[in-house]
Amino acid sequence: MKIVALEPYLTDLIVAFGGGSRLIGVGSRCRIAPDAAHPAVITSKPAAPSTKAPVGDDERLAAGLTTDRLNLQALVELKPDVVMTRCTEQDTESFVSWAQAELEKRVGKRVLVESFAPDTMSALYQMYEDVAERLGDSRRGQELAQRTKAQIQDWTRSFYERARNKKVTVLASVEPLMLATGLMSDLVRGVTGQPQQRAEGRENTPFTWEEVVEFRSDVIIVAPCGASLQESIAALKKLEALDGWESVPAVKRGEVVFCAGTSLYLPGPEFLRSAAIVVSAMAGLDSGYITLKDEYFRLRFIELHRHRFV
Repeated sequence: MKIVALEPYLTDLIVAFGGGSRLIGVGSRCRIAPDAAHPAVITSKPAAPSTKAPVGDDERLAAGLTTDRLNLQALVELKPDVVMTRCTEQDTESFVSWAQAELEKRVGKRVLVESFAPDTMSALYQMYEDVAERLGDSRRGQELAQRTKAQIQDWTRSFYERARNKKVTVLASVEPLMLATGLMSDLVRGVTGQPQQRAEGRENTPFTWEEVVEFRSDVIIVAPCGASLQESIAALKKLEALDGWESVPAVKRGEVVFCAGTSLYLPGPEFLRSAAIVVSAMAGLDSGYITLKDEYFRLRFIELHRHRFV
């Protein structure tokens, strides 16, 4: 079976489940171990987000299969049996059906297109099982799902009194302000917290700092998508300048946590590292207790050691 995987968390899962040798094509953001196979890189980062709707079948196919710039001709020449990705069109089921037919016409054989975008913990566990099953070893997926679920449940029991009912805001961007929802929100709920979400009717309007102030967050996690730990910490200057910054309970208590946005949202085999950061933030744990040391920093630590981050 020849596989093309266009998302980093999918290539990570495939390699973790022993299917690295089957990868013939990957996206430019995917990480492949030096001792693994050397698949072709068939995407590149878009120069700028496009607001134009795709006009032709080729353009729609490329834009619908990934947010990156896809070399569709390279994909066709690889003649994959399976394309695993995160489709961008809202009606995923309809697009996948259409995309399979379009690829089959170009490749000249059956091509299976699978879209994985888990937005709940149950969908995450199902993705583990589905990817492993596609590789012919469903046991590995089941084990990873069970191990992840058991560890999160153990942390939830252990830190229940410290984390329960805390209001949690996860910032996926500072400029502009954006909330991390979906999987992050479901994780916070699973650890007995209350994730900040948009009020009904405001989903398509810009998110504002006033909403954070009104929510009265007990915990704020700052992890702009794609940002390193140092880049996340650098966002503190912008946050400090916001009206009402010091009135938020999380700020008053120093319960603002800064971590890397390069990995926090990836639902791959190392998702437990992300979960450990969220649990630690909610329970007020020091970095290194259930996470790697210095995997995140709290506001009060940054304020005491500001010279380290200048």
